[in-house]
Order: sequence, then C-alpha cells, then structure tokens
Amino acid sequence: MMKLLLILVLLAATREYDVNAANILVILPYPIYSHHASFDPIIKELATRGHNVTVVSPFPQKTPVPNITDIVLPNIMKEVRATTHRDELAMGTLWFHMFGAVEFGVEICRTALITDQMKQLIADKDSKFDLVMTETWALLEPFVAFGHKFNAPVVNLISLFFMPKSSYSSGNQMPTSYVPDIVYFDFSDHMTFVERLQNMFFFYWDIFYAHVYYYRKQERLIREHFKYPGSENIPSLEEMLGNTALTISEYDFAVGYPAPLHKNVVLFAGVEMKKVEPLPEDLQKYMDESKGGVIYFSLGSIFGMASLKPYMKEAIISALNKQNHRILMKASNDSLLQKITNKNIRIQSWFPQRSILAHPNCKLFITHGGIHGTMEGFYHGVPMIAIPLVGDQRYNAKMIQTHGLGISMNIHTITEKLLTDTINEVITNPKYRENARKRSAIFKDKPISPMDNAIYWIEYVIRHKGAPHLRPAVLDLYWYQRLMLDVIAFYLLLIFLIVYILVKIIRLFFKLITWMCCSKVSKNKKSKKE
Repeated sequence: MMKLLLILVLLAATREYDVNAANILVILPYPIYSHHASFDPIIKELATRGHNVTVVSPFPQKTPVPNITDIVLPNIMKEVRATTHRDELAMGTLWFHMFGAVEFGVEICRTALITDQMKQLIADKDSKFDLVMTETWALLEPFVAFGHKFNAPVVNLISLFFMPKSSYSSGNQMPTSYVPDIVYFDFSDHMTFVERLQNMFFFYWDIFYAHVYYYRKQERLIREHFKYPGSENIPSLEEMLGNTALTISEYDFAVGYPAPLHKNVVLFAGVEMKKVEPLPEDLQKYMDESKGGVIYFSLGSIFGMASLKPYMKEAIISALNKQNHRILMKASNDSLLQKITNKNIRIQSWFPQRSILAHPNCKLFITHGGIHGTMEGFYHGVPMIAIPLVGDQRYNAKMIQTHGLGISMNIHTITEKLLTDTINEVITNPKYRENARKRSAIFKDKPISPMDNAIYWIEYVIRHKGAPHLRPAVLDLYWYQRLMLDVIAFYLLLIFLIVYILVKIIRLFFKLITWMCCSKVSKNKKSKKE
C-alpha cells in the first residue's frame, strides 16, 4: 500500500511539471561534428519525451529517430577554409584569436546563410516553433535571429564554457582575477600578477573588438539575409543576444574551475558518460589480454596527426616506437606512419574512444585536449598527457595538469626524449592515477543527472514563455555601469574634492598662522621703537 502511495505521489509531482509536446527548432550549422555531438543526446532526449524537434545541421541522424526532423546542410568547412586560407596550427596563435577567429566566424555564417536550406527556413511562413536552440557561442551569433523570425524564446548552446564576449552578452561577466579565459592562454584559476594582467587585458579586448567591429559585421549578415514579414523591426544583435532565455553549457566545475553564474546558465557536462557501448569482440579481447596496460593515442578527428609538421610527427612516432606497452593509435593514412616499427602499436582511423577509456586496463590517454576526450578521461579516471593544438585545447590541457591527472606538453617544442620521459612519468607515478580516481568520483557525484537537469530547464523556458524573470538586471546597464566606472569616478571625484578642500584649509591655516606671526613681530618692533 505504501509503495502504491509513493508511486502516485511521484506521478503527481511529475505531472505538475509536464509540458505538452512542443515544437523545437535546433540550429547547429557549425561544420565540425564535435559541436553537434555535444547536443545530440539532448536533442534525442527531447524527442523521446514527446517534443517535435527540427534540427538544421550538416550531421543528420544516422538512422531515423521518431520526432526528429533533419534539415541537412552541406558541410561548408572546405569552402570556409579555402576562403579564409587557414593553416590548422596557425589557428592556435594569439594573433588568430585576436583578429582571425572573427573573420573565420563571419565566413562560416555567411556560407551557411546562403545555402538553399537556410533560405527556405528564413522564408518559411507556415512553421511555428515554441523554442529555438542554437549555438551562438562558437562565432555563430546571427542565428539568434531565428528567435525573432519565429517569435520564440532562444536557448543558447555552448559546447564548453563562455568566451569573454558571450559571457558579457549573457550577463555572466567573469571576474578576471581568478577565472581564466578559455582561448587566449592556458592559465589556471591561480594566476600570477602578470597572468592576471594578460587575462584582464585580453578578456576586455575580446569584448571591445566584438562591439566595435565583429558584431557589426555579423549584424550586417542578419540585415542582408533575414528577410521576412516583420524583419524590418528586428532588434540589434546585441539586444537579441542579451534576451536569450537560457544558456546550456557543456561544462562542469569538477573538470574546470569554479566561476560565478546567474540562474540563466545550466551546466550539462557528462550527459552520456554512463552509456558505454560494449567493445567489438576483437578489441575486448585485446584490452582484456593487455595485463601491462594499454596506451590510447588520439589527436582528434579534425586536425590529428595529419596537421602536424614532420618534426612533430617524427618525435611522436619515435617515442611510441620505444614503448613496451600496447598502444591503440587513432590516425589516418600518413607516409610517416610507415616508420612505426613497434609491433605493440595498433593503428586505425577510428576507435570507440569512450569504451576504451572505460576499460580498467587503459593506463594512459594521450590526447589533443578536445573537450569531449578530456571529460571522458576525467569521468573514467584515466591519467592523461595533453598535446593541445588549437583553440580551447590549451585551456583543457591546463585543467588536466592543474587537477593532477597528467601533464600538458607544447607541440611546438616536443621531442622524442621529452615525450618518452613524460609517458614514463605519468604511467609509473601513482599520483596521477590516484588524482584521476578522485576527480572521477567528484565528477560523478551529482544530486540529479545532467540530462534531467538540462531537460528540466529547457522545458521550464517553454512553460514560462521564455522565463524572462531569469534575465539578470546587469543586461540593462551600460558598459561603464557594469564595470562600476561611474561609481568609481564619483568616489575618485569625492576624494579629490575632500583632498582639495583639506589642502585649501591647510593653506589657509598656514597663511593665518603666518599673518598672525608677522603681525606679532610687527607690533614688537613698534613697541621697541617707542
């Protein structure tokens, strides 16, 4: 009887928060699969819960999924690279992040907006959506305009953590004294004075450059391509970004660094970490028989070994050739791979990474520091060596080293000896395995699953028509008010006036004393003459 009563109570509580099947539009035009993969589990879960989800992306579902409709975009990466002439490793330079990244983003948006699929969606007069979800974080700001087009609240999707301009636009401006930027440098949350100087400068540089140049270019794209009845009243890009209802971020403080966030931000890292597919039979046998442990090597799917300079490849290959451990190496065909002579090395273009990392015989993960691989390493408690190449990978690599799970290496200074010594250090020193185990336990310790938390807040926005009460008041302030410059200026002026008045009083006092002294001396002289 008590069990039945408990079930009825739980059903009633669940019913209270039910949301009727909503029509949700998801815009994910970024031509890199890892960005899509971040949000695909949430898309599928929304569909499973009865919502009708339309996904605009270069990466459709491999098999049809009920309640999901794919609008397939062409993969524009080759065209964007040809237009912007970007060398992969050059995309990791400070100069690129200061100036080149925004041009890269504008070109991605322009190329996506001129596709037939986007044109048809913008011209669509019949479809109605209750919610728009889009990734404005990764230089894709113009797609927030679909919220205005369909008169629907917007949920911003972030496949890591805030960049300065996106944190500013959402009202979650980060304190630069202890929250490091995720792109410009590889700082931890404990920065030196010089690091804090750099962190602060480039944080505000990113915001300044966005507002005086980058957002204007993106807004011109909106004005040019978003043509529909009512588009003449479309707000400014900055206003639309500030009015996003919610930000869903694939981040977790167990992996990264603590930071203050408003209620309009929800973290969802680790939504599918528990789901570990069984290894293929041959790999399962390989892992089980590797009593000495397995090293898993992967530099990702986008850049990888192919993007490295010859001396970098030779250093890595020479170091791996010297290892006695079994090695699973994810790499595509490359002439330098023919130099691998170690029979313990098994090379394939793809491995089931999560399943390998979950196996107890995986002793080391050599990674480029991509966010998914980094989080999988944290979740499964695997020591890591990070060799970051571009973007946020340096930030992720620093997190690995800061939390004691492994060591970060500089790809530009890598040598055979340095990599060999680093591998030996991480494998033989038990502190890395112990730190990985502890951090894994922290990552897994949650009162509610990240998936349930993310879905709850997405449906919350639908239930409460955009949940405007979550919008922080800081978004209504001018930039100088946000920084308290007007208050600081007032106090400086007040201090100046007080000091000025005190100086005047002191001068007047000394003049009075001087006058009195002179007057007394004068009287004394007169009396002597008499």
